[in-house]
Amino acid sequence: MMNQRWFRLLPVMMITFIIAFMDRTNIGFAIPMMGKELSITASVLGFASGVLFFGYGMSQTLCGWLADKGHGRALVAVLMVLWGLTEMSQGFVHSASQLVIVRFAIGLFEGGVFPTFLLFVKNWFAPSERARANGIWQLCYPLAAVISGPVAGYILGAHDWRSLFIIEGIFPLVWMFVWLWGVADSPRHAKWLSQADREQLIEKIDTENRLRAERGAPTVPASFGSQMRRFPVLLFTASILLWNVGFLGFVIWLPSVIHQQQGLTQTDIGWLSAIPYACAIVVMQVLTYWSDRTLDRRLFSALPLAVSGAALIIGGLSYGSNTFVVNMGLLVIAGATLYGSQPVLWSIATEILPSSVTGSVSGTINAVGVLGAFAGPYLIGYVRAVTQSFSAGLLVMGGSLIGTCVLVLLIKEAGRPRTPAVNSGMLDERGDKRLWCK
Repeated sequence: MMNQRWFRLLPVMMITFIIAFMDRTNIGFAIPMMGKELSITASVLGFASGVLFFGYGMSQTLCGWLADKGHGRALVAVLMVLWGLTEMSQGFVHSASQLVIVRFAIGLFEGGVFPTFLLFVKNWFAPSERARANGIWQLCYPLAAVISGPVAGYILGAHDWRSLFIIEGIFPLVWMFVWLWGVADSPRHAKWLSQADREQLIEKIDTENRLRAERGAPTVPASFGSQMRRFPVLLFTASILLWNVGFLGFVIWLPSVIHQQQGLTQTDIGWLSAIPYACAIVVMQVLTYWSDRTLDRRLFSALPLAVSGAALIIGGLSYGSNTFVVNMGLLVIAGATLYGSQPVLWSIATEILPSSVTGSVSGTINAVGVLGAFAGPYLIGYVRAVTQSFSAGLLVMGGSLIGTCVLVLLIKEAGRPRTPAVNSGMLDERGDKRLWCK
């Protein structure tokens, strides 16, 4: 049945990325113990934590290109083995240089997953379904943020920091077999689809793609260089860069901002930090539903970004005079809409890029976005140090997201079609065809 796309393919993708997220971020839980045992300074540990993004960015384009060539399923399976073994080796490091090398390698091997997943969504889902499809597998972000702490805490409570890396390194090695069972590069390669379902699904996707193309967008050669020079692609790249400044800044500094409230225990901070992510799960599904229903990626990514940016700016301007409940409410609104915007925002890439270069171009865009991942935490930390206040950091995050909103609104190709197009009901699972016009 075609519904297997939703209940088989997407959950396998989601759990794969949750495992990657946990292996990428678990060093944050191990730092207090490993720093003391290895006599590594806080600055070196910070560099080792961040150097992962160098490797992550370097592999994006190449891995996206391999996925474009139809090797995405095999590629991710190999990457899982490589990053799993590298993660386990992190449990055997004895010096700062060894730690830096291992962290870089983990990023290098994990970098190919994201662009491959974006291509999978384009290959498996019609335009009227893609935001919802992205919204399901990208639940990995809030879910991973919620579960990674308890899992790491349990392992550290029963063992030590070396065991944390070794045990969590086993996860991708085991999950790799589920991955090979559950996914295929496209419907044409899925042995678990019947011939009738395969043909019906391919027709549905091809029909909606063709009708979507009737919007009359200018014809540009489907080559990597030509696409990277297009104005909408440049705008989207800049928007991802700015989005990452706000996104990573929020993720890194959320617990610290909450910690400013006197009298909270570490357990209290942990639970309060989880609230924005839990709310994001709901917001994400609402935004992706309406984005697919209207086929407007621009509005339903720009709107939540504006709300998130405004909430952070208001918090920055009034943080010192607000009650804790008000400040927490603003953080929840900001976090939920920030995370909720992500699947619709990345659906723009599948709208403006041809299938033949979706993986390589989106990988390059995400690699540029890694610069924002570096800049966000550093810039916010610098502003905090200069002003001795979290308020200025909130203003930086909010300004970055407002800037992202403006850039997204300028990407006209991601807006609602002006010519006959399709909505979520145009092609149902029986292949019925119904058109709507703006």
